[in-house]
Amino acid sequence: MVLNLDKAKIARCFRRSLPTYDDAALVQNELAGRLLQSINLLPDSAFQQVLEIGCCTGLLTEILCRHKLVETLYLNDLVPDFENVVLNRIVNNAPKQCVTYFGDIETLTLPPDLTLVLSGATFQWLDNLPAFFKRFGRELQPGAYLAFSLFGPGTLKEFSSLTSVELGYHSDEEIIDLLEQNFILESYADYQDKLFFPTVREVLYHIRATGVGGVSEYQWNKETLRDFEARYSQQFSGDKGLPVSYSSSCFVARRR
Repeated sequence: MVLNLDKAKIARCFRRSLPTYDDAALVQNELAGRLLQSINLLPDSAFQQVLEIGCCTGLLTEILCRHKLVETLYLNDLVPDFENVVLNRIVNNAPKQCVTYFGDIETLTLPPDLTLVLSGATFQWLDNLPAFFKRFGRELQPGAYLAFSLFGPGTLKEFSSLTSVELGYHSDEEIIDLLEQNFILESYADYQDKLFFPTVREVLYHIRATGVGGVSEYQWNKETLRDFEARYSQQFSGDKGLPVSYSSSCFVARRR
């Protein structure tokens, strides 16, 4: 079953994860560093007018502001509750101007004259990624950059294999095809990561703590939970413990 992307439900899941996200989001944190590496060679002019989509608790925001001189930063997320968390996180490395821009990026009007749109591990939550890329190809000025990471097929594959619940991930090939309609692909890299946990309950806690709504989409009761725990342990247990797999990619593209 492909998850129904109910934006209100997604917001609730991530709002609930606010106290736990930073400690649990180990792969997301690693991915933020990888994305920053991928934009290190962009010209300084790319950091004049930056829109970050899906800032969440500010993992990527903090790294960006620590290493790059950003003129104006527009911070976007579906969850307004993250605003103070992010602003407090960058207080010592704040850009010259910071504008909060919270709401559903698929319906918000874009800020003018953007030189870079940046997003870490967010685009898999969009309703219509093809339409989103088409819109940005139409509205971004020539030479503006689009740099993002996202999770793809194979993410949480252990959980999905036992519940048939997963996001409708796009393959890297699909994303490249979409980008190349209006952008020049500057760089691309894909990654495979695994975390290991001692118990199935801790696997489920990790998934919940990072805001992923897939667990709540599945109908749990004592019987289904007991069956899930038994099958997860039987099928996936190894010397390191019980795995949780992530498949991710980073893209940097320039508007034609």
